[in-house]
Amino acid sequence: MGSTESLTDVLKNVAATLKIERPLAVVDVETTGTWINYDRIVQVALVSITPDLDVTNLDQLINPEMLIPDEVIEIHRITNEAVAQAPTFGEIAPSLREALSGHDFVGYNFRFDRDMLEAEFTRVQVPFSFSGSALIDPLHLWQRIEPRTLEDAAERFVGHRPDEAHRADADIETTARVLLGQLRTHGETEQLPTSVPALSALRSDRGATSLDAGGRIKWRDGAARLNFGKHRGATLEEIRGKHLGYLEWVLTKDFPDDLKTIVREAIDGNYPTEPKTVHDNSA
Repeated sequence: MGSTESLTDVLKNVAATLKIERPLAVVDVETTGTWINYDRIVQVALVSITPDLDVTNLDQLINPEMLIPDEVIEIHRITNEAVAQAPTFGEIAPSLREALSGHDFVGYNFRFDRDMLEAEFTRVQVPFSFSGSALIDPLHLWQRIEPRTLEDAAERFVGHRPDEAHRADADIETTARVLLGQLRTHGETEQLPTSVPALSALRSDRGATSLDAGGRIKWRDGAARLNFGKHRGATLEEIRGKHLGYLEWVLTKDFPDDLKTIVREAIDGNYPTEPKTVHDNSA
């Protein structure tokens, strides 16, 4: 990217600033599209650092077993020919699960990457969940200051826009540099604390209305309500009372684990308590 600091130096500075106690991985994926339960991953890239400051990298093209649409190729420049001989997600899933396990994570607009990865692991029947990991999203951190794209974040916090965007390997480097720039500019202020759990807990006001990473259950009018399907807008309590079978159906389908956990609790009569900071009444 033209910076005098190497990616390894950036990660070591992030780790030292945050005083990490678990391995921290910067992750990005590229896909065939944005439909979580239809589209497939074509590239996954990650770089991780341990509390002992050991850095490891992974950059893998993946055969999605479907055609990449032309309009998507225009975005990330990964062609069908480039992935034709690459392994499928099922072939790399066990080693990828091992590479991701036990980490906290950094990702720009990470909710999408998280949902795609969990959907792919579920599809190939390799158990993996981000549950229990801290998730730091520089997009959410920046939205506390001013909303921008990853390229704009790089210009603001790194000093220039990235030379190559929309490739996972380039994006993870940009994301890591943006996070360090944010920590150097706003660390230990009221806007940005400097610990992994505290940063993970930060969300934009709009993001705070969602109970799950995919935004399928949201707070509205003081209750947790479905944000998808034929019972969209109904509270979990209402659905349990009148349409219990629908909640049971959700548990049998290809939905993320965090959504299923909330639904499973609702079936047992345990409903979420609304956090005091939530005030967004959008659908």
